[in-house]
Amino acid sequence: MRIHAVSLCPMSEAQKGRLAALGELRYWDAKVGDPHMGELVSGAEILVTTPRLSVDITPFLDGCRMISLQSAGADALNLQACAARGVRVANVPEFCTDAAAEHAFALLLAVAKRLEAGRPLLRTGGWTEALAYPTIGLRGRTLGLFGCGRIGGRIAELARAFGMDVIAAVRHPLRRRPGIEAVDFERLLADSDFLVLAAPATPETIGVFNARAFAAMKPAAALINISRGSLVVERDLLDALDRGLLSGAATDVFREEPPNPSDPLLAHPRVVVSPHVAWGTSDAVERLLDISIDNVEAYLRGEARNVVVWGNELP
Repeated sequence: MRIHAVSLCPMSEAQKGRLAALGELRYWDAKVGDPHMGELVSGAEILVTTPRLSVDITPFLDGCRMISLQSAGADALNLQACAARGVRVANVPEFCTDAAAEHAFALLLAVAKRLEAGRPLLRTGGWTEALAYPTIGLRGRTLGLFGCGRIGGRIAELARAFGMDVIAAVRHPLRRRPGIEAVDFERLLADSDFLVLAAPATPETIGVFNARAFAAMKPAAALINISRGSLVVERDLLDALDRGLLSGAATDVFREEPPNPSDPLLAHPRVVVSPHVAWGTSDAVERLLDISIDNVEAYLRGEARNVVVWGNELP
């Protein structure tokens, strides 16, 4: 088997060795949005890769049997084209639950406590009063979750530890979690003091946080996004912040990744940003890489593991 590994997270020699034991390995340390991805994946029968793609790689997949994604989300890959070509696609669905939830709460706290406002004030000598600026307490506030899977459930646990009430808009009512009140989307907007996005990008969720949604949110609420940038219409978010409809926002994800350095979100005084690192604790990265290799080994044994697109079967 010709195995190509194009990995944003460098693999250890032991991990590369596991793949090399399965076939003819070609390995590259990748960069986000590498325009040469098509060339790197061409000729692979098995592809292990991180789906931060700037190009559609499916036209380069002649002869490819299986793709093992180093991610939980598969929305950056053209899954329909993979299915049409008979390419099986597997992912790593549970590797960063704690990491992503902790990062979401770090962003929430950064917004509530206005952590990024202090440095410029101190550097310019602007701290002249006892209280430089007011902040927001969490006890008794309402955390809203848009998406309440494993990560959302863990965020809810952290929120309750801070004395917050938790509501969530759930797609599957039977999957309600203890301590989380299931609400419809309109009430989620109206009642949330902090609204955390932890849902996948689907045709139903893309662009759902737009001007209409922001106008319906509680005055002075804050938006935190750790899911996908495509869920938010960024120009509408900026307008809502400028008009005072929201007190702040934080995002780990962007519609275009990496974003243009001149993106106004990066310079807005009430927006906290991070470069899509919510998933990236050292133990989560290790799990991600190991399980992506597990998926290849399982495929070559004729087993189905973490399958997103069934594609072909081994001869």
